[in-house]
Amino acid sequence: MTPELREAAVKLTEVCRTIFEDESTWIEADGYPDSLALCIIDSIFSTGAHYSSVVNVVTAYRAMRRAQGGDPNTDGVQELLTSFEAVGGSSGWAEAVNNRKPAHTRAGAPLKAEVVYRAALALASLEGGAVEAAANVRTEFHGDPDLKRIKKAWLRLPSQSSGVTFNYLLILVGLQSVKPDRMVIRFIEEHADLDGRQITPKEAAGLIAHVAELYPTQARKLDHVIWRHVSGRDVFSPEKQTRKV
Repeated sequence: MTPELREAAVKLTEVCRTIFEDESTWIEADGYPDSLALCIIDSIFSTGAHYSSVVNVVTAYRAMRRAQGGDPNTDGVQELLTSFEAVGGSSGWAEAVNNRKPAHTRAGAPLKAEVVYRAALALASLEGGAVEAAANVRTEFHGDPDLKRIKKAWLRLPSQSSGVTFNYLLILVGLQSVKPDRMVIRFIEEHADLDGRQITPKEAAGLIAHVAELYPTQARKLDHVIWRHVSGRDVFSPEKQTRKV
């Protein structure tokens, strides 16, 4: 690490300590290690929305699947696709989870529900073999840490080309390696006194790792709490929020 980046890490550590305080109060990414269906739903609905609306969709899906005799906490892509068939497609599914938000604001945008359907379909029909469960993603990661074929299919989905929801999908599945997305990199550039210099993802990962040593905390936990902060999610546990009132 260059002297410039070491100095930036010290500054960034001060900023993070001010914003995020004691790591014991942070909300951690528990995710859905046994339900790829819930990982897909949460990641797609997470963009451009307050997280409470995502919780509502996840809760509604769980209720729908239990009413169908299923177990949402172990659902894979086939069960997710079946849930769409049971209600007549994406429009009916959107009604069932009470969320008809579009994937983007331009005219003709598909529903986020439709993007969820296409994501499940893409993973179920991947060239080289389907990825149907969260465990399959983790297994594939061990052979290909970049998850190239999964990522390629995901980034082709409507409004998902930025990679933000793909990165979140990996967190929810349980892959906690630090690969800062664009929002985290922007946070670093804004708060590390780099005089407007843009940094590479590799430099960002190095800064996160060094700041974690100085904090001290785990790099993956710091990356996640920054991500929650910049994406508008709650950072502190409810107990912490209660103490701050």
